[in-house]
This record gives sequence, C-alpha cells and structure tokens, in this order.
Amino acid sequence: MEAVLTRPEHDTVEAYWKMLSTLSRTVKLSLASKLTKSVLDDEIAERSSLPSRKAKVIRRAVATPSDAELETRFANQEMPQVADNDPEWRDIIKANSGKTIKPIEKWL
Repeated sequence: MEAVLTRPEHDTVEAYWKMLSTLSRTVKLSLASKLTKSVLDDEIAERSSLPSRKAKVIRRAVATPSDAELETRFANQEMPQVADNDPEWRDIIKANSGKTIKPIEKWL
C-alpha cells in the first residue's frame, strides 16, 4: 500500500488518519513499531552527532616503585597496629549498602 498526498500539511494529517482507520490491527501495530524505531534511530543519530564527553586522565605518579621495590623497602618493618575502635570493612559496607554517592548520583 502506498500513500501519496499532495495537500497542505494540516490536510495531510487528516488524510493519513482516515487511511489508518481503515487498516487492520496487525498493520497498525507494525506501523507503530516502525514509527517508534524511526524515532529512536533519529534520537541515536542526534546523540551521536553531539561531542562526547571524555575524561582527561592526568598521570601524576612519575616514578612509581614496582612490587619488588616495595617489598624490599618494607621488608624489615613491622605492620602498624590497627586501632581497636577502627571499623571493619564489612561494617562499612553494611552501613553504606543501598546508598548512592552524591557525585555519581548527579552524573546519573
């Protein structure tokens, strides 16, 4: 089925509406899915034309020691004592689970 309309724009909408009312439910659903896909494709094309935001990574550590160097540097030193009132990781995770961080929340 092909539709060719040579009327002013407001009449075109009415002509399409009359033509659509005669179609079967299956054809209407097919048309709706094609129109929806077309709109989504237009939005994707519009978004892809916008400049993307890329984070600039700045390398601050110039001479980072390797694992072997760190191991030799701290080989003869004792591990510092952890304070008795220092919370454990499972307590921190339990207290913060389900909560969002404000900068991430703003980014989303």
